[in-house]
Amino acid sequence: MTVSTRDPETAPTGADAPMAAASARSCPNCGAPGPETFFSATGVPTNSCLLIEDREAAIAFPRGDIDLRFCGACGFAYNAAFDPEKTKYSGKYEETQGFSPTFNAFHKKLAEELIARHGLHDKRVLEIGCGKGEFITMLCELGPNRGVGYDPSYRPDRQTVDLGDRLDFVRDFFTEATVAPSSDFVCCKMTLEHIPRTLDFVRAVRRGVDGQDDAVIFFQVPDFDRILEEAAFWDVYYEHCSYFSKGSLARLFRAAGFEPSDVWTGYGEQYLMIEAKPTGTAGALAPDTADRADVEDLKRRVATFAEQVEAKRRAWSERLRAEKAAGRKTVIWGSGSKAVAFLTTVDLDGDEVEYVADINPHRHGMYMAGTGQRIVGPDFVADYRPDTVVVMNPIYRDEIAADLAARGCSPEILTVD
Repeated sequence: MTVSTRDPETAPTGADAPMAAASARSCPNCGAPGPETFFSATGVPTNSCLLIEDREAAIAFPRGDIDLRFCGACGFAYNAAFDPEKTKYSGKYEETQGFSPTFNAFHKKLAEELIARHGLHDKRVLEIGCGKGEFITMLCELGPNRGVGYDPSYRPDRQTVDLGDRLDFVRDFFTEATVAPSSDFVCCKMTLEHIPRTLDFVRAVRRGVDGQDDAVIFFQVPDFDRILEEAAFWDVYYEHCSYFSKGSLARLFRAAGFEPSDVWTGYGEQYLMIEAKPTGTAGALAPDTADRADVEDLKRRVATFAEQVEAKRRAWSERLRAEKAAGRKTVIWGSGSKAVAFLTTVDLDGDEVEYVADINPHRHGMYMAGTGQRIVGPDFVADYRPDTVVVMNPIYRDEIAADLAARGCSPEILTVD
């Protein structure tokens, strides 16, 4: 295995950034003018997953604004206030969910299904935004295949499987200037939502497989439909500047020169996934009459999103304040982006939630961006004996309940759904 890098501790700037900022005046997906604001927030942390070792630094963490706009032409939503210069991705960006048995089971099943469906045996695999390298390692190990992963947050010291020269990592961004290695399968999981100029990015991926008509493209992003359905304000944070529905994602890929073969949701309907192959011509981003229903449905739902978020925000604020007033202790479980968005939006006095728990040992002893709670492990929670645990992702509820029960701890468990 080889690892190449520039300086993974520096933020991307200028031409080194994955893509430049999107225009507030036109849709980054289809270029249509006049996307309208439907939700806004000010002073939110500009990174949710960076490890912060000092509480004062966590509270004083850099801030940015969210100005979510919806394009009535193609159904895409984006943060018009997003500035890529304010975000940072490095070895201190701790995004992995790989310490969860629930997530690992999903990850392995997905890898096995993709390998079986596309005959990925002794093939060339590329992953854009590979994080700590868990998924591409699975693809290469189970295939077996040969692969390259791109991500500035990759950590070679966290690699647990040695596949020799069959797997390489580049600690850098995949950009328009990247000369992609020839690949039979290209995957990009939970990365496109971080990219402001989405069409330019997917077109760059298309150029990377030019002349490879049999190449398979697989992308995974958060599902915007679910966020709207649940008024999930905990899933709206600064790094996520782009939001996709099934229709807007499929139209984006067609416009970039791909033909989608399937678009579906998974992992508790949280993830939206698409498979596509390159075509010779680019399609239209604006939906035709038969494809208009999904955009009109989204338009109706974005119109009430801010109101629904405010109702949920107020309910959670009142609930957590009441817990404190009754002398009950509350712990948040899950210290990633959802918890950062939740805690900075609910607007508490500061001591309603003293600790945030996580099973990832690399997060223990760190502090939450924006609000400063210390991140602790399950053993600490068992000793602390909270009365209430608020789970940031309902798909982990049973796993967390079993973990607490095994430690003789039986708090009331709430989820944010």
